[in-house]
Amino acid sequence: MTKKIWIIDSTLRDGEQAPGVSFSRKEKIKIVRLLDETGVDEIEAGTPAMGNDERKTLRLIVRLHMKARISVWSRALPEDIESSARTDAEGIHIAFPLSDIQLSAMGKERQWVSDNIPKIVEHARRYFNYVSIGAQDASRCDAECLFEFIDMADSLNIPRIRIADTVGVLSPLKTSALINSIKKLYPSLDIDFHAHNDLGMATANAFTAWQAGASSLSLTVNGLGERAGNAALEELLASLKLFSKEIKYNLPALYPLCRYVSEKSGRPIPADKPICGEVVFSHESGIHAKCTLADTLAFQPLDGREVGRESFRNLFGKHSGTGALRHFLEEQHLPVDDTSIALLKRKVRDLAQQNKRNLFPPEIIACYKEL
Repeated sequence: MTKKIWIIDSTLRDGEQAPGVSFSRKEKIKIVRLLDETGVDEIEAGTPAMGNDERKTLRLIVRLHMKARISVWSRALPEDIESSARTDAEGIHIAFPLSDIQLSAMGKERQWVSDNIPKIVEHARRYFNYVSIGAQDASRCDAECLFEFIDMADSLNIPRIRIADTVGVLSPLKTSALINSIKKLYPSLDIDFHAHNDLGMATANAFTAWQAGASSLSLTVNGLGERAGNAALEELLASLKLFSKEIKYNLPALYPLCRYVSEKSGRPIPADKPICGEVVFSHESGIHAKCTLADTLAFQPLDGREVGRESFRNLFGKHSGTGALRHFLEEQHLPVDDTSIALLKRKVRDLAQQNKRNLFPPEIIACYKEL
């Protein structure tokens, strides 16, 4: 696969919309710098309509002169666009609700969308070099309405349209069918796909959208976002590296970014979270540990060093085998024989089961010395 790809990170916009999450100005600037180190193409840095403090932060971010394009998010309201213009951002993304359920909830009708797209786009172009628009809740919008929206955007020469699975109801097969149907009618359209994770399929849907022809993907670090979150930046970039040999992104920069966002958002990373979880490049099972010592990729899709982690790590517990224990003792320059290894394995397994956790290296050495 050598398809075009443009990565938009929305951690500071959609990510910060997660309940209870609020980044300080200093933290936002640090996150922007860390994001820029990964090589993401665009940073959707916030929502200017939130107030003067937000706009001041956005102006400071713009003045960092990062390699990534800095864009902002806006509702389809003239006053929001004018607020956005005061940030000096290069780009703006304007969201239009499309589904009947969202239009009704917002007290609007379909006619409001078609009446306002030309006026709002013209207004935004007075201030911004780059204007994109989004079909909010596109996954629950009927095809006729969605294609009317795309037709109008196309007639206005909008360079990119966001197809948003706003409440995460798509599956990979449905995502593929949706993007394919759009690309069939608009083969040159730059589609930005924005996935939510309500059913646990956001990253899979985002990757599938790219395979089907979407050229831009909107993501967040750690999948941070409203409700169950968004498609995860680190998971998607690792998938691109594995399946498409995409090398323009700096994957070793991901791990420090993920840890920092986790710390400052107050959202701990689950130990088994793909790419950035504490134990995702670790092995306890005897056969896994033994084979990984022989070949890092025996039981891993990639070397942890490719995403800023350790290559792999063998843990000791109930399922440990003789191979990993022997390797550990040899690294500690301790005498090894079959009898001591068998006794140590039994002791380690009993102690790990009793404590219901992995054992630390000093505990392994203590067990060895008690033999």
